[in-house]
Amino acid sequence: MTQPNSTKSIKVWDWSIRVFHWSLPVLIFLLWFSQDQGEMDRHFLLGQVLLGMLVYRFIWGFIGTPYARFKHFLYGPKAFIHYAKNFFSSNKPRYLSHNPPGGFMVLVLLGAVSFQLVTGLFTTDDIFFSGPLYDSVSSSVSEWMTKWHYTFFNGLLVLIGLHLFAIALYKWLGEGLVKAMFSGEKEASIKDKDLLAANVLQESFPWARFAVAIVIAATVVISVFY
Repeated sequence: MTQPNSTKSIKVWDWSIRVFHWSLPVLIFLLWFSQDQGEMDRHFLLGQVLLGMLVYRFIWGFIGTPYARFKHFLYGPKAFIHYAKNFFSSNKPRYLSHNPPGGFMVLVLLGAVSFQLVTGLFTTDDIFFSGPLYDSVSSSVSEWMTKWHYTFFNGLLVLIGLHLFAIALYKWLGEGLVKAMFSGEKEASIKDKDLLAANVLQESFPWARFAVAIVIAATVVISVFY
C-alpha cells in the first residue's frame, strides 16, 4: 500500500530540452574561445548552430512538450510575491516546471543570448570579416551592433553567474535542480494533488512537431547565413 508521504517521479523535461540546456553553455564557451583565438570561420559556424538552437527553443516554447512551453512557467506578480514571501519556508510553493523566478530567469537568459547572437550578425572589423547581415544595415547601425556584441558579453557572463548562484542556493535549500535536468524527472509527493494532477499532461514525444521545429530552425539559419 502506498504511504501518504511517498513520492512519484514525473517526467518533466523532454530529451531535446535537456540537450539544449547542456549544449548551450558549451556552445557559448566555444564561441568565446574561437573569437579569442581569431578563428572567425569557426566562430560564424558555431553562430549558425546557436541560431538554429535558439529558433528551435522559441518554437518549442509554443508547440513542444507541456513543461517546455512558456505558458507553463510564466507567472503574474501575485505568484512572484507569494513565492518570495515563502522562499525560506517549508510551505514554499512547489512547481514541476520552473518556479516564478526560475521561469523569469529562463526568459532573461534566452533574451540575452539572442541579443548577443543578433548583434553578431551585423558586426564587422572593417578589414577581414563581416557578419552575414552586415550589408543589410547602415554603417552606423553596424558600428552600434559591433560595439554591443563585444561589450554585452560581459553582461551575459554576469547573468550566467547569477544562474549558477541560484542553482547552488536551491541545492543548499534541499532542492536539486541539476539532477532533474539530467534525468528529465522530478519527484512529487502524492499529497501534492496539484502537482500530480499535472501529470495527466504527459504525452509521448511529439516527433511530428519536433520535425516542424527543426525544419523551421534550419530554414532560418540557411536564410540568414546563405
